[in-house]
Amino acid sequence: MNGALERLVSLYESWDKPDQAAKWRAKLERLKENNEDNGSREFELDADQVGIEYVAHACFRFYSSDGTRILIDPWASKVWLGYDLPKSILIDPVDAVVITHPHYDHDAGEFIGRQVKWPPGAQVIRDPGRYTVGDVQVTGVWGKHAAGYGKEFGQKNTMFVFEVAGLRIAHLGDNEPLSDSTVEALGSVDILMIPVDAREHLLKNREIEAIRQALEPRVLIPMHYRHPDLETDLDHPTGLGPIDPWLTRQANVFRLNGHTAVFSAPSLPSEARIVVFRHSPIVKRPDVRRTDEGGGT
Repeated sequence: MNGALERLVSLYESWDKPDQAAKWRAKLERLKENNEDNGSREFELDADQVGIEYVAHACFRFYSSDGTRILIDPWASKVWLGYDLPKSILIDPVDAVVITHPHYDHDAGEFIGRQVKWPPGAQVIRDPGRYTVGDVQVTGVWGKHAAGYGKEFGQKNTMFVFEVAGLRIAHLGDNEPLSDSTVEALGSVDILMIPVDAREHLLKNREIEAIRQALEPRVLIPMHYRHPDLETDLDHPTGLGPIDPWLTRQANVFRLNGHTAVFSAPSLPSEARIVVFRHSPIVKRPDVRRTDEGGGT
């Protein structure tokens, strides 16, 4: 975290905002004195490596060896999901925020009217197209939201492919089963982030398997499933299942002991595997039940 705050201080200084720079410099010094950590990490990466941090739900942060940081799909606190998005997620400097679609569990609640302040200086990417973010090439591919959800915004869903360090990492958002043309548009995929849960909330098991066979990722990272240790109500989030029952039927499952991992093209497994992250330790079970109710997404 300290490196992130140092970059934020430098950013405010470059903008000639001494008061803001002083505020964050003071926080940085307090953190150094108290040896505090916000759960993120500064990756020490070689040129052929990329760091991936799982925050929770469908939210990740990507880190490149050149220092590029990208945040994707932060959720809104206590809407459908019972747990809060840590404040630091929208404060820590990133070069871009990527939003696959305007559901509250992917856009921090902006579409439903919450006032969201994105990290200072971050480019916000929501639409299909090609973008350059530092040393990362980002491609947004047209899609459609799964299972009939999202009609209030035309079921828009943009899948994103991140090309960095010789790897192609795809985040599908909440997309429906892939057509042949969509598979072609996505291209080759080394690491795939896909919604999976035991209740088949968005995709049926057979649809997940069809996507795996079509894209042939070497690494599949499940997302968009229930975290029982974070929820305060056994009946919520409505319609969303845990991941464990699905995992028991899968081969080559690797459970990480933490919420971060480093990948490189040379180190990708020869046999496809499923890699399961723990959620970030800064995402905690709240003391009170959700204050807003949302439907399934």
